[in-house]
Amino acid sequence: MNKMNYFKHSIPPISWVIYTLCGLICAFFISWILLAKVNFAYAWLHDAMDIQQHSRQYGPQNRYRHSFQYTNKTEHIRLFSAINTAIHNQGTGLSAIQYHHSNGSMIDNLLHRAEIIHLKDVANLLDVLKYLGAGATLIWLMLAAIYRFKLLPEPNLKQQTKSIMSLVGLIALVVFIIGPVSVFYTFHEWVFPHNHQWFFYYQESLMTILMKAPDLFGFIAILLTSLALIIFLCINLAVHSLNARYPYLK
Repeated sequence: MNKMNYFKHSIPPISWVIYTLCGLICAFFISWILLAKVNFAYAWLHDAMDIQQHSRQYGPQNRYRHSFQYTNKTEHIRLFSAINTAIHNQGTGLSAIQYHHSNGSMIDNLLHRAEIIHLKDVANLLDVLKYLGAGATLIWLMLAAIYRFKLLPEPNLKQQTKSIMSLVGLIALVVFIIGPVSVFYTFHEWVFPHNHQWFFYYQESLMTILMKAPDLFGFIAILLTSLALIIFLCINLAVHSLNARYPYLK
């Protein structure tokens, strides 16, 4: 009997952890979708990170492609948008992306074989993350319904927020201590095939110049996390507000 009571009392806390974690994944999922729609603020980051000057410096040094230094901001935004669209569609169209001179004349294909393979790996990873995000969202909605119908006690929003902020703060501290670049490289080593190139010097990749990698990814990670935390807070406030205003009556 004591074991049964212990099991019953342990169910709500476990469900709260799952609910909070799935809610956070759902928030990141929505954040990614929203940022993807605006090309991850690339147009703004292009100026903030001075990618134009970056392309002028490293464009002439590229071993596989030429004249990238003659492309302008408008062309960079178009190229980034084309890559963004392709990786969200199983890598379709990557080999057809071409870059143009500021006067409009076509120069060459943007990506070489190793870059295309890497971006297709990214596309495959995104497909997996889509299923993860959709699955977490479904679990979060199911638990929200369970709390709504009083089948389990609802988690405390304040404590949820504190837990998530503490988790994000801890992760940020660990990344800061280890180093963002080291974390970036380790992540790539874990998720991408060992025989596929994922690291490219500026001298061998226009894609890397275009994205000023890995700096751009750091800024995007900050935007993604900030927006996800706002979304997490908003969706939980909405659920709590709904339950408070329209309580379920048995």
